[in-house]
Amino acid sequence: MEYLIWTLTVICLVLGIAGTMIPVLPGAGLIACAVLAHKLLLPQILSWWVVALCILLALITMLVDWIGGAIGAKWFGSTKWGVIGALIGGLTGLFFGIPGMLIGPLAGVLLGELIFAGKTFWQSGKITIGVAVTMLVSVFVKLGLALTMIAAFGVNVAWYYWNR
Repeated sequence: MEYLIWTLTVICLVLGIAGTMIPVLPGAGLIACAVLAHKLLLPQILSWWVVALCILLALITMLVDWIGGAIGAKWFGSTKWGVIGALIGGLTGLFFGIPGMLIGPLAGVLLGELIFAGKTFWQSGKITIGVAVTMLVSVFVKLGLALTMIAAFGVNVAWYYWNR
């Protein structure tokens, strides 16, 4: 039974890493759930501190994912209309799969700046490129947080087996 639990945990951790880069999979959430399930099924191995850390990092990862486009819009000179557009585009994009999640915030910024802020296409495009760069950076931040979660899990497991 223990082998089955370990196999499922490792599969969820690997899928979680993939999910930080592929918008369809809930990467950090999957890692946190795997760590929590592992703690509940094999309670002697993991510390509750590691579980709490993984849940906190998963929440931070979700926050980075959701507001990354809006922050990028603001950093690259967007008005409030572009930021609102990025948020609305990001939420709307959720209903259209991977392409929607990638294009939604970008289209939202572009349309928000063009229609409501009255900026030129060139200005709006420049801000939209800034948002795209920020979204790419957020993928690396999410990947770093996910790897930190897995490292904490791995260190705790290694500590347990080393002192056994």
